[in-house]
Amino acid sequence: MTDTATLKTPADVRGDVARIVQRELFADESPWPRTIRIPWPKETQLVADVAGVHAANNALKEFAARFGCRTDFISRKMGTAVPLVAYIHVPDEATALAIAGPTLRRPREQALARAAQLEQRCHVDHALAMDVVRRLNNESDVDFGLFVEAAQWFGRHWAEVPGLTAREIPLPGFSAKWLAGSRSHRRAAICTVLGVHRMPLRERPGEVRYRYMDQRFAAEPDRVTTSVQCVPERPVSLAVIVENKDTYQAMGPIDGAVCVFGAGFAVNRVPELLPWLANDAVHVVYWGDIDAAGFEILSGLRASGVACESILMDRMTYAEYERFGTTRDAMSHEIRCGEPKHGLHLSSEEYSLYRDLCTGELAVPRIEQERIPIAEFMRLISAGRSDGSDGARADQCHSQSPRTPK
Repeated sequence: MTDTATLKTPADVRGDVARIVQRELFADESPWPRTIRIPWPKETQLVADVAGVHAANNALKEFAARFGCRTDFISRKMGTAVPLVAYIHVPDEATALAIAGPTLRRPREQALARAAQLEQRCHVDHALAMDVVRRLNNESDVDFGLFVEAAQWFGRHWAEVPGLTAREIPLPGFSAKWLAGSRSHRRAAICTVLGVHRMPLRERPGEVRYRYMDQRFAAEPDRVTTSVQCVPERPVSLAVIVENKDTYQAMGPIDGAVCVFGAGFAVNRVPELLPWLANDAVHVVYWGDIDAAGFEILSGLRASGVACESILMDRMTYAEYERFGTTRDAMSHEIRCGEPKHGLHLSSEEYSLYRDLCTGELAVPRIEQERIPIAEFMRLISAGRSDGSDGARADQCHSQSPRTPK
């Protein structure tokens, strides 16, 4: 008998059409008409199951007729010559969307409607409109409508924009946060519509928060700087840069130390605003999440000129606290594997752990800093200072090293 799995069914044709619709969801030109090929087994196999072949052929003819699709036939002998469906021609996009079904029809119709709205109100061509629609695909209808209004406003009032912050833009009915930061995809899309590289908005200055940990200065408030502080206000021999705000606030007293809140990749502004951290007289340690981003942040800090050590970001710590790690991000999305970057400023031990976190070699891709007790950090710092090194224990601390090879 012919293996029925080798005979193409209407469901297979529907799947072929659906894949094209999905792939071309934001195509600026209609990808239709298209022809779907129907392969058949050899005649020796067809003869073995004449009834099954006839049933499959009739199902394909009925499917094509139902959607108004033209068919081409090929003649095969099964005792007598039988015309079998060889090609189904999908004539246009409306037919393709009807075949693909509402799950794909609605997104395509939404994309076309949004593009038409942009073309009409912002006077852009169809290809550019579809590119913007693709980039804003995850926006709700309400937010996309606001986007069109914002693009129109900026187009009419461009000369008034320089010097204003994003929150000062007088857009009625908008949240002050709607335009978000300078890397916002909404801002970038508005720039695309207007044909400009960037918005001339006045950005909020970068800031660094830090506090002195010496008990003598414990009553002093946190310090926030937006301008360069060439020298520390208090004597400092140890600087601790941490990624998480809870850890920053809960850090205990350490004589002659300062704690700097790195705030993720915002740590890159630390060397610019606190250049004294690059002074050889200050021992700098960095404590971040044990994940790919944590090591990339560490590398970036070193690349900026701060010769810091990592602490509690090693395999020993990973093994001890793995049970408190996570496979999901803050939005409950699975943390995906990725290609490890090359040329990072990491020691060989650090890069080995970083690589395994990236590729999924380790079951848990992230152990957040706050899951590790601060008491463990304090113990390591105390142990390091007791041996006269003014730092942490060497077995859980790694110094700056040459870049990892490409």
